[in-house]
Amino acid sequence: MNAPSPDSADTPDSPATIEQQLAELEVECRFRISKVRQSASMKDVMQLRAVEMRGEVANRANEIGGPKALDLAAEKRMREILDGHLMDLRGQRDVGALDALRSQFLHREWVFLKASFPILYREAEIESDKLLVRLERETDAKRKRMRGKA
Repeated sequence: MNAPSPDSADTPDSPATIEQQLAELEVECRFRISKVRQSASMKDVMQLRAVEMRGEVANRANEIGGPKALDLAAEKRMREILDGHLMDLRGQRDVGALDALRSQFLHREWVFLKASFPILYREAEIESDKLLVRLERETDAKRKRMRGKA
């Protein structure tokens, strides 16, 4: 059997192979986008978002829409998950429960926002802090009213 010549279309960096790899990357990104939309956790979104690209394919990835679309889908899903978390926090009526749930989100979910989506992370921190302060004030006001009635 003859080995392929260096200038044949079968070499790893040949234009035909790179085009084929780009097409495969596009398909992989589209598949991951559908999975991202179904993801229930921020960790899953971040794992799906991490597509491995090497060499010339990485250099030419901007020629296809898949990687950018995947990033946008991941950011949108992170926003949706975060909005759900904030709704859960808003539903809490006990300061201890709110603080515990907030801590859980901070350490198990929002940690995945910190590096890639710092604006969303900061928004989560600020909004959850506001909710905690508001509930603490409401709880203090109720205690004062109850003391006044006794």
